[in-house]
Amino acid sequence: MLLGKDLYRQLLKEARHLPDSRVSEHYLHAIRTSFKQPPPPESSSQAVRRVKHAQKLLRHLQAANDGYLHALTRAFETAYGLRGPQKHVALSPFLEPGLPNRSFPPALAALVTSPVAHLSRPPTPAHLLTPPTLPERADPRSEAARLLGPLPDERIRAVKRRWWNLQTGKVRAPLAVKVRRGGIDVDDCAEALAVLERAGLGGMREGLLRDGWRKLAELERKAVGEQADGEVAPVRPLPPRRLQTPEQRAASHPPPLPPSRRIAEHEADAEPRILSPSARATKWHRPKHLTARLLRRRAAAVLEQAPIVVVHVPAEGEGAAEGVGREAEGKVRFEVVRSDKAKGEKGQYRAMTSEETWWQEWAASLTPAKPGKGAKKQR
Repeated sequence: MLLGKDLYRQLLKEARHLPDSRVSEHYLHAIRTSFKQPPPPESSSQAVRRVKHAQKLLRHLQAANDGYLHALTRAFETAYGLRGPQKHVALSPFLEPGLPNRSFPPALAALVTSPVAHLSRPPTPAHLLTPPTLPERADPRSEAARLLGPLPDERIRAVKRRWWNLQTGKVRAPLAVKVRRGGIDVDDCAEALAVLERAGLGGMREGLLRDGWRKLAELERKAVGEQADGEVAPVRPLPPRRLQTPEQRAASHPPPLPPSRRIAEHEADAEPRILSPSARATKWHRPKHLTARLLRRRAAAVLEQAPIVVVHVPAEGEGAAEGVGREAEGKVRFEVVRSDKAKGEKGQYRAMTSEETWWQEWAASLTPAKPGKGAKKQR
């Protein structure tokens, strides 16, 4: 069992080896911040909990580096704010306006009633006003209220509070909040914050808004395999294995080591794996090779679970012909959508990856060019 400095160094080592730069930076920052906190008294329950939490995090990072899909997906979701403390920070601007009265403002109602953001079957807008769990006696005109008496106000408030807590606990955190004026995205952060404040999202901060835009652009770029400025382009992918030469096969899949050499290397390893996963557990399936295609699919899968809140605002001067220009500018509409780069989105065209480009070029080289329609066949 690793403890103290050995555990800290092993955590940093695993965090540096994560296949995504943002995920690696997130876990490095979290590990350093956690170990900088004042240590609790030795042999106390708090110290034992901290050690167990650190060892659990180490097993999680090791599983992600080994290619286990559930650990890799969880690492992506945590780093991009869909899990953990960042999820509650992203949801706080939507929950704070309705928290005192346990109500559903327009922004929160759009999230709760959207099948994209809700984890189960979303409620209808009528259920937000009158919860289905409210007894019939809550209506003073009902037959049950006439026979048994009206339901006390304290009971009604308790039922609504539990319904509010239940529905807000099943909502996914939005990855980003966009403002569209007349169908065009607003890129100015100050202008977007002014619109959000009028729309009832005054708790949205500039740092949170910009961070959401940055995460969305980064995930969309990684889902299609594009490279950011300054990043090194990946090596041209090899053809399928059945079309590879012996040299290419040896370079892509080197032969396994002899058993004696593998045992010797394992014994020489100064930092072995701790608490290896059980093969009988359902989530510990066979690990995958961390290829570029696998990481693209993980980014697309994360986008599938990441709702985007779009605030539609009429364009300036829209409705001026009817004489209601100022009134139209104050109306906003909330929409919850997925990114068009998300997994499972249909009807969208994306840019071809380098691997797909290779297949197109290879098929074109094998297919002979057909003569034009106006060309005469030679006998």
